Amino acid sequence: MSTRFLTATMFALALAPCAANAVTVLTPQAPKGEQVWFVEDHTVPVIAMTAAFPAGSAYDPAGKAGLAAFTAALLDEGAGNKNSTAFHAALADKAIQLSVSPGRDYTTVSIITLSENAKDAFALLGLALTKARFDEDAINRVRAQLLTSIHQGDDDPPTVASRGFDQVFFNGHPYGHPVDGDPAGIAAITPDDIKNFAHTHWVRGGLRIAVSGDVDQATLNTLLNSAFGGIPAITPPPVPPPGKLGAPGLHVIPMPVPQPTALFGLPGILRADPDFIPAYVANYILGGGGFSSRLMKDVREQRGLTYDIDTSLATYRKAGAVAGDVATRADGMKQTLDVIRSTMAKFVDEGPTQKELDDAKTFLTGSFPLAFASNAGISAQLNAFQRAGLPADYVIKRNALIEAVTVDDVKRVSKRLFNPARLTIVVAGTMVDPKAAKH
Repeated sequence: MSTRFLTATMFALALAPCAANAVTVLTPQAPKGEQVWFVEDHTVPVIAMTAAFPAGSAYDPAGKAGLAAFTAALLDEGAGNKNSTAFHAALADKAIQLSVSPGRDYTTVSIITLSENAKDAFALLGLALTKARFDEDAINRVRAQLLTSIHQGDDDPPTVASRGFDQVFFNGHPYGHPVDGDPAGIAAITPDDIKNFAHTHWVRGGLRIAVSGDVDQATLNTLLNSAFGGIPAITPPPVPPPGKLGAPGLHVIPMPVPQPTALFGLPGILRADPDFIPAYVANYILGGGGFSSRLMKDVREQRGLTYDIDTSLATYRKAGAVAGDVATRADGMKQTLDVIRSTMAKFVDEGPTQKELDDAKTFLTGSFPLAFASNAGISAQLNAFQRAGLPADYVIKRNALIEAVTVDDVKRVSKRLFNPARLTIVVAGTMVDPKAAKH
């Protein structure tokens, strides 16, 4: 069987529908600080795993922004007696999909493999975690790739706006620098920095592991030990909480582009807050519900100012934010921002209609099972819940929590979160006053 055919077959199986309503999350005992959630499903011969290490960009040291991302990018660049080429060949030979994604709090590592190749897949991950080579040529190549990507972002208004927003919103906290770092930070990182970061953050303390697929618990224990048994059983110190969040007002980063992008946001809510679920529903109605949201109707449908506008609740371990983005023509940005403020103010004053609330509940509860439609989806969704600090039975309780939200709950949380006077707005581009342009 060709590698290409085997890979295509594996992906088809990984995405094959599972019985979402029958998901039972087991929580095997883990010996050294890691947390394991497991769904056993023998429908298709595939195993999917998502693991999150306490190795996000919030741990980047001062002056070396991007260290977490740099280290993560080297995970599959050679280990033990296999250089980068040989390591990738070993993965491809067994159609093993290994991916690494750094975030602010965690770096997530995922594996999708045919169950018959699981022993090789988990052993290769264990080799990468314990005996990474960090060869000079790999470091130089990855450094160049990171710098190229960062510089490419300098010409992209959404990227520039996002970087600027994070910087002013988080006021010097590590959450405020880009996950992928900056040119000075990437240039300053040494091989020793990379090795030390891997040793102190690719660890078992705080590790979150979610697995779904064609494996029994005894076999899973063996697989997990081969992948994670050799890494240090230590826990990194916690990230400090940020101080004041937000820099209310308008901040413009000039760029010679016809369509500026705005990032706008407010201090948000931690995932453990009792008001999070009402806030989640409220955000859907205000700006997170696509064409059904208030902002989409007011900004796009009624005025034709943008193709898309969206808001979401960003939740990190130590902070939360209500964040939104919109792009429009240069002479429409001022009006767009005015509409955002007025829509938000009206929502705070009046709250949602009962129909808006009912429609939000219908979508949010009805779409939830789609996240569990494959082994890959199950492991990714469960790991997201783990990273958020939720209990394993949240999978069962989640929809009932949403159904319990009332109009008064949404009104209360909206007054708490959506005050337009507190908006931090960062625009990348040029704002043209249409009145002044006529003279």
